[in-house]
Amino acid sequence: MTEDAPANGTPEHPADGPPPPASTAPDTVIRPPASAIVTDPDDANGPAADDRGAGQPPPPVAGTGVPGPIEPGMPTRATRAGTTAGVVALGTGLLGAAVVIAGFRSRSGDDGLDWSTYGVGLGATGVLLVIAVLGSLAGRRVGGRAREEVVTWPGTVGILATGLMIGIGLDRDDSWVAYLIGGVMTALAVVGYVAARRAAFVVVAILGLAIVYGVAFDDLLADSIGSDHPQVTGAALVAVFVVAVTVLGWALPSRAVSGVVVGAFGLVGILGTLASFAVLRFLGGIFGEMGPMLESGLGGGRDAEASSTVVSISGGFHESDVWWVVAIGGVLAVLWALAAAVSNHSGFSVLAIAMPALGAPLASIALAAEHPTWWAATTAVAGGVLLLGGAFLARLRGRRTAPAAG
Repeated sequence: MTEDAPANGTPEHPADGPPPPASTAPDTVIRPPASAIVTDPDDANGPAADDRGAGQPPPPVAGTGVPGPIEPGMPTRATRAGTTAGVVALGTGLLGAAVVIAGFRSRSGDDGLDWSTYGVGLGATGVLLVIAVLGSLAGRRVGGRAREEVVTWPGTVGILATGLMIGIGLDRDDSWVAYLIGGVMTALAVVGYVAARRAAFVVVAILGLAIVYGVAFDDLLADSIGSDHPQVTGAALVAVFVVAVTVLGWALPSRAVSGVVVGAFGLVGILGTLASFAVLRFLGGIFGEMGPMLESGLGGGRDAEASSTVVSISGGFHESDVWWVVAIGGVLAVLWALAAAVSNHSGFSVLAIAMPALGAPLASIALAAEHPTWWAATTAVAGGVLLLGGAFLARLRGRRTAPAAG
């Protein structure tokens, strides 16, 4: 065998000669790009989370055994609040209890404002807001989830407490008081959302906007619209508010939360209107049967009064009003179904299911349907057709994605 012939062994360990010295560095170190950062999957501003699930720690850097910063000087964001969440929740609840007690008892007597009780409420409100501000001063990436808890729950409860304290302190029925309360709540909620990016502030902002919206309608449009069809007017106002807030909130990362919350408000409003129709129909049926007895049993000048009372109770609405409210509810249901398709959020699906499932029975009662079988058959056929269409679309989608999956 010549010197140029290959020797037995492997390239790492030649047969002839001593083995190479052991290296203290790892064989391979996979370094992520310099632009990569470690973020919380729940952070709305960070990159999209992977499939590890909520609350899981960020993946560790290759070559180390522990999670840590990818580059020197880049902190790792805490993904769990830990004990902080429980402590903050209990503390916020106790301060909120102080505010509620002050709200109920500050003007319970005839001597005006009880300043001692009201002062406690003001102090508790101030503590809530100050704690939220102090929590927001910590760095967002360093504080992580624990910082968000300190900002969110004292902040939202403190905003609600601020509105309550303003109303109790001023104790006036003027419109500007409602504008002040709604405006302050909305402004503080916007500031809190910027600080923590949590959807709880969006819910508080929706409440403040609802107060301003209702008072503005009463001041600007109530007299011009009139009171001939109050249920239809109320349903239309609810629908406009729901659509406007959903569209405005769609630009935020919390679009699903804001849309579902205001959608629940709209669902309750529409169903409550239909329920009022049903109650009026029920009362009208009772007093309608009692009308002849009242007219024959009452004499003198009371006949006309009794007759007018019966007519006002039994004819409190037009059947066309019920159909208008049903149409408004149907439009909202369709919009929620579209939002569910776009956002892939189950909350919109629940709203789209609840509106027809509860609204149609109430409408049939309000209209005193003589043949409820037709109502049940119509809704059943329409629902069956839509479900078959959904199954057909799902099958087409599966066929399109099957080659890619294979």
